Amino acid sequence: MGCWVPAWEAAPLRSSDGSPRVPALSLAGRTRQRFHGWWIVSVAAVLNGYGAGVNFYGFGVFFNPMREEFGWSRAATAGVFSLARLEGAPLGPIIGWLIDRIGSRRMIVAGLALTGLGFVSMYFIQSLWMFYLIYGVFIATGFSMGFFQAPQAMIANWFFRRRAQALSYLAVGAGLGGATLVPAMGAFMGMAGWRSTAVAVGVLMWVVGIPLALILRHRPEEMGQVPDGLPSRDEAPAADDQRLPPSPPVERAEAAERQEVEFTVGQAVRTSTFWTLVLAMAFRSSILSSIVVHQIAHLEDIGVARHTAEAMLGLMIAISIPGRLLFGWLGDRFSKQHLLAFSSVLQGIGIFIIANATGLAYVWLFLLFYGLAYGGAIPLTQALRADLFGRKVFATVGGLIMPFTTLGGVAGPIFAGYVYDATDSYRIAFYTFVVLILLSGLTFLFVRPPKGAVPVTSPSDAAGAAPS
Repeated sequence: MGCWVPAWEAAPLRSSDGSPRVPALSLAGRTRQRFHGWWIVSVAAVLNGYGAGVNFYGFGVFFNPMREEFGWSRAATAGVFSLARLEGAPLGPIIGWLIDRIGSRRMIVAGLALTGLGFVSMYFIQSLWMFYLIYGVFIATGFSMGFFQAPQAMIANWFFRRRAQALSYLAVGAGLGGATLVPAMGAFMGMAGWRSTAVAVGVLMWVVGIPLALILRHRPEEMGQVPDGLPSRDEAPAADDQRLPPSPPVERAEAAERQEVEFTVGQAVRTSTFWTLVLAMAFRSSILSSIVVHQIAHLEDIGVARHTAEAMLGLMIAISIPGRLLFGWLGDRFSKQHLLAFSSVLQGIGIFIIANATGLAYVWLFLLFYGLAYGGAIPLTQALRADLFGRKVFATVGGLIMPFTTLGGVAGPIFAGYVYDATDSYRIAFYTFVVLILLSGLTFLFVRPPKGAVPVTSPSDAAGAAPS
């Protein structure tokens, strides 16, 4: 926005090898502008938190009230969530390509507008097919366009050395949104009903979300800056430099060993690394969506009151926040693959505990193990993808992975619903999820840096400016 645009104009130049770069900014009589990457992270985290809170995590709040009003089965009600994931399979590659082509800001604005329209339209639902139509067409499509993938691509472009840490802050925004908005929606729903709650969610997306989204920029080059606020290859540091503080020795050592790489989409999909990553993430996806959809219902089944179960879902998300921060910090210093394997083991322990839970004491243990590990894996998977294939095709590669992760995301909630309808228990489904999450962790250990791309010697030379 205007308050962030520097007083000078940074004209595109070329370095000695012909690649684009941003010129040195230590002009006589002028001070270097402050790095805006952390402001971008803050705004993106607020928007991502709202979307995650009202849709990804908040779907469970709508689950039982709608099912009870219309007499739908659990499998049929959960099916709309799976349909939304299924829709993401063909849309994922297209949306990812659009994000890399036209920028995150335009996609986020369009996604907010469409998702808001979907929530407002929920007020008029009278049948299951209307629910599937409104949620599947408007909410799911808008959410795919504007949330998660678009902000992630933007942050991956703004950061290199502190990419995992920056993505962890974005993930914290989603966690805070879930932790605060899930119980808030439950309380509002108790007073006004699920229809009025849906309308309020949609209107807020329009009147608050869209103006905030207009602040964002897809790449630092659009504002005359470079990733992390670091000097470009030919730029001499100025005395008044207000970029990042000096890095600790361990961070400087790792930065010396790491190089930014850039793959084309064709190069990426021809590597074994891409397909190993696909397999690991497909295993994970079935667990994540299933726990979110069925956790509140399962807690009610073991005797937990509905309002307490809703609060427990919010608490699980809150507990995940320290995990997001810790694993994000560790991810810039240690192997992301090893950290993902460790988090998978912790999640498996948590799922085993909740499968056998008989009261609140077991639920607390589940929240501790699963919440911390689940949160920690979020920024790691995103940062790992950017590290492996580069920032120019980050969203496109993510979109190409989506059809495969969709298979797990669609099957998981429906499978758990059918298991419950057949056995009056979620236990068999949860045991299956323990096996899948452990397989995911094992597969991450086999993800190796791919060969075939030319390293970029300076993040500032990795990409030129693109539409926001």
